[in-house]
Amino acid sequence: MKNVSGARLQRAAAMLCVALVAVVASTAGAQTVEEVIAKNVKAQGGREALLGLKALERKGNVSVDGSFGQMEGTVEEISIPWKKARRALDLGVFMQKDGWNGKVAWRDGQMGVQELDGEEANLIKQSVDLNPFLMIGERDTKAEKLDDETLEDVAYCVIQLTPKDRPAVKFFIDKTSDLVKRTMVTQNNPQFGKIDVVVETAGYEQFGPVKLATKTNVQLGDVLKIETTYTETKVNGEVDEAIFESPKDAAK
Repeated sequence: MKNVSGARLQRAAAMLCVALVAVVASTAGAQTVEEVIAKNVKAQGGREALLGLKALERKGNVSVDGSFGQMEGTVEEISIPWKKARRALDLGVFMQKDGWNGKVAWRDGQMGVQELDGEEANLIKQSVDLNPFLMIGERDTKAEKLDDETLEDVAYCVIQLTPKDRPAVKFFIDKTSDLVKRTMVTQNNPQFGKIDVVVETAGYEQFGPVKLATKTNVQLGDVLKIETTYTETKVNGEVDEAIFESPKDAAK
């Protein structure tokens, strides 16, 4: 009996050791939100490079698909990263310019020049950020790590950012590249009401000191799809900051 009890005790001890090793390994492999963000920032070029970029100019081709049919055209984007932005969309029968001068968001479109607010203003404001995580502290944003997910055989770390005055946004970071490949948010769109917006980013390339996506696919629920492929990217060129002012202010 002593030998049997001893054997059982040895097996129990061995199983306990295996379980403890598994727990330790699992704990060691788990990444904190700070670690995931740090890897993402590094993968894009690093904090110093991203914050140090003086100007960014991009041109590309756009395809828009909705209930109205399909339209194709071009887009031009110019920004002083983290500060100001301007975007010009030309779809032939439809042309629109959006801007953010650091204080006011504006649009020059079919209804003339107007100031923007709400989600429309947020879209152009957010375009100045080369990385979604670097301004968390300055913009009073909460960051938390959600459960990892696997989508279409790609493993992701999921980080949720909750700004003080905007809806929470989920960022899916590819565990292999440490780059953001998908963004998901539920918005109150002025045209479509409450709608899920999914942004897929791909084709990351090196431009100067930073790495940027060259393709984006924006899906607004089932009503609208916008695909953009950037064909030209220029960093740290000379930019006349007057272009960020609305046409009304520029005419004064």
